[in-house]
Amino acid sequence: MNTTERELQPGFRRSRMSSIKGPRTLNVVTFNPTTISPGEDLYIDIPKLKPDSCLVPGSLALLFNFKNSNTKSHFNNNLAKLIAKRLQIKVAGETAYDCSGESLYEIYKDLWLTNGDRNKMTEQGLASENLRKLISGDDSGVKVGDDNKVADGLIHSIYGSKIRKPVDKIVTDHGLYVPFHMNNNPMYILTLPQSDEIMTAQGGEAKGKYKLDNLELEYETIENDTLAGEVTRLYSTGRSLSYKHVTLMRTSNWDKDLTIVNENINIPRKSMSAIVLLFTNKARTDSEEYIYPNIDKVNLTIEGVPNAVFSQGLPKNRFFDEAKRFFCPMCEKVMADEFMTISKFFNDGFALVIDLRSTQDGTTGGGKKIINTQSGVLMEIKKRATTADVQCNIFVVSDALLNFANRDLSSIQY
Repeated sequence: MNTTERELQPGFRRSRMSSIKGPRTLNVVTFNPTTISPGEDLYIDIPKLKPDSCLVPGSLALLFNFKNSNTKSHFNNNLAKLIAKRLQIKVAGETAYDCSGESLYEIYKDLWLTNGDRNKMTEQGLASENLRKLISGDDSGVKVGDDNKVADGLIHSIYGSKIRKPVDKIVTDHGLYVPFHMNNNPMYILTLPQSDEIMTAQGGEAKGKYKLDNLELEYETIENDTLAGEVTRLYSTGRSLSYKHVTLMRTSNWDKDLTIVNENINIPRKSMSAIVLLFTNKARTDSEEYIYPNIDKVNLTIEGVPNAVFSQGLPKNRFFDEAKRFFCPMCEKVMADEFMTISKFFNDGFALVIDLRSTQDGTTGGGKKIINTQSGVLMEIKKRATTADVQCNIFVVSDALLNFANRDLSSIQY
């Protein structure tokens, strides 16, 4: 049923009735200590709040000022994702999520956003090179000169070096949350990268050091006893929170002369959604550059069964479609130039994606069940030689569940 048909239905109502009512507050809490440096771990706890306070999903964010010790360097694109080299999520002492390639994977995902959505992420450090120079204090950044530079100068005068990083995995996808009534709340642990992993310097200059200063936690609450009681009952009687579990299984070097590569993924999963291979230069200067390593075809064997998923193998003219199926199922319904294009995909936005889901919707549990880890998933990759060695990063994406009962974690499944 299209939009017009829905609006002509006798019972159509444009606005929906809601019982979510209560005082809304935007809270900001200062960390102690207020500064963190490269290589250190930042622990982010969900605040306990008051008994009648509900945490609004999607509102939890880390705020900080980016401080650069060098006037000859600036941070690479998408800083909010770059600073989380590794992300761990723990609940009641148990590890629900642990990805040591978090920034590499999340920055790639953002390449599939529309241009409009990417333009809204300036406060997250996703911006033009000139604006990133201004934020970083790089003396080659300019505030005036043409229309774009004037706009950069205006944005910099408003936000300065303040960056906002959403902390949005798991809890944000499941409605209001009641921290006060839970026995244990999720803890997010970010491991910061070294300077040379996220900074670009002017020719011949050192990259210098950075730090995150004035650390703050921002979140929004709604105060309502009835709402808090209703959410608490859900977590008391039993509730499962679904999410995507991403693991960087292996990073290896592909010699430039290799023509056949065999990769084996042998970890058990109840619902493996996809295997994603991301390729980069060994020394990265562009955080958004992902290399196409001249792959021609992929043959897949799953638990001893050859020609799995693709009866004739996966040829290179299907690589874009498979990546689009997994990272951007909405691409078919919107103008193509708003999303990743084929030319950009093969030029600097490549990913080899093996989508193991039955359907391409967002449901949980539709992936491939891997039990026989001795065989697992075997990929035979046929390729041509490249001009230089490339680094191959193999990610395994699975469906996962956090199961709660009696307002506490009961089990984790993935």
